Amino acid sequence: MLFSRQLRALLKLAVLWATPWTLVGIGLGFYRWVTTPHLPAESASLVGWLAAHAVAFGTLGLISGLGVGLLLARAERGRQVEQIRPRRLALWGIVGGLAPPLLFGLLGLLFGAPRTVYLPLVGLGLASAAISGALMRSVIGPASRRTLPPEHKTDTLEP
Repeated sequence: MLFSRQLRALLKLAVLWATPWTLVGIGLGFYRWVTTPHLPAESASLVGWLAAHAVAFGTLGLISGLGVGLLLARAERGRQVEQIRPRRLALWGIVGGLAPPLLFGLLGLLFGAPRTVYLPLVGLGLASAAISGALMRSVIGPASRRTLPPEHKTDTLEP
């Protein structure tokens, strides 16, 4: 039972991270379609072009969300979310967001990628870290809200 709850939480984080990245991919794909003159002639359709960008960026967000979730589960083992300071959670989000670009950079070094691919990875790493930190900070808000004191709770509506 505990494993299924943890896996469900990890998948929720992964989907939560993939959603904004998918939207960023669609926006960037549309921007590139409109501003780059030779791209529309090479691609079959705008929908295919946007879908390719959505899948690529959504996968980056999914990997980033999995990284954040696994890092958080390992580093903060045995603690409730409410017990962890929001700034610390945002820091874990930033570190987890840097993981995919660093992984891609290391794979590029191993397989001999040209040096021109590393500058976009730096920009992608900064964007990923910023988005992951902001997402983690926004996720902790509802989780850490205090409940109302008993005197302010009402079970029924007043007439």
